[in-house]
Amino acid sequence: MSAVGLEVVRGVNVKNEVFDYLATAPELNCFLSSRTQLLEKSKNSTLVVYRNSSSQIEGVTYIGGNLIPAISSRAALLSLVDHLRSKQYKFSSIVGESKTVFDLWELVEHLYSQPRAVRQSQPLLSLRGGSKISGNPLVHAATLSDLDEVVEVGIAMFTAEVGEVPDYVDYRSRSIELIGAGRTLISRDPDTQKVIFKSDIGAIGAGAYQIHGVWVDPAYRGKGLGSAGVATLVEYGKRFAPIASLYVNDFNHAARASYHKVGFEKVAELATIFF
Repeated sequence: MSAVGLEVVRGVNVKNEVFDYLATAPELNCFLSSRTQLLEKSKNSTLVVYRNSSSQIEGVTYIGGNLIPAISSRAALLSLVDHLRSKQYKFSSIVGESKTVFDLWELVEHLYSQPRAVRQSQPLLSLRGGSKISGNPLVHAATLSDLDEVVEVGIAMFTAEVGEVPDYVDYRSRSIELIGAGRTLISRDPDTQKVIFKSDIGAIGAGAYQIHGVWVDPAYRGKGLGSAGVATLVEYGKRFAPIASLYVNDFNHAARASYHKVGFEKVAELATIFF
């Protein structure tokens, strides 16, 4: 992995210099780094690495279920575009820093079908340190005995957020993986024992972890359960990485206010194009 220009990597251990490049922006590249860590085990994933004339990395793009670019030069962007024109990759979304996503899409949109949805503004939030508020002592790591309820509320949330129902088998398998790794947290109503809060540490990489799927039962919203649950997760998550991150749709004002109360601040702007 030392040649100038574009290199396509599949089914191998990725060199440390790629991870070093991604670690220069931990929150921004957390999800990409987490996917890259699994490249050797994934038969259907590709990593595209671009180097300048000094052999310095200026772009890393993961292509699998999603296309996730981390591009720092125009030359790297154009090289990626040429590569995409020469292949017939299929992916469900393009997600990354807003400017990169739309610069890329402007050059390749004629190659793909019309998007079914576009999230133009998704603030990326970060918390480097402790929560500003107290956590909820009832929030704890889920176990496999909680699996059915975790899957049920997770699918409901995904469907509402993304606009389509996820594959049940895939979603259940992913839930088993996260629960087994101690990366799904829940709380229950003390009286009914119903799950009323759920969230996942969905990705770990580049020196950060990314929080996914923060959900509060609609009947319990407006009571601070989401903020307190995330505060607990922030402290819990330090065992995985020192920096907490998440992203949220700009129009979700309630969620943004909740995360701000915990101490999260905006560090970048993401965008997602769904197919």
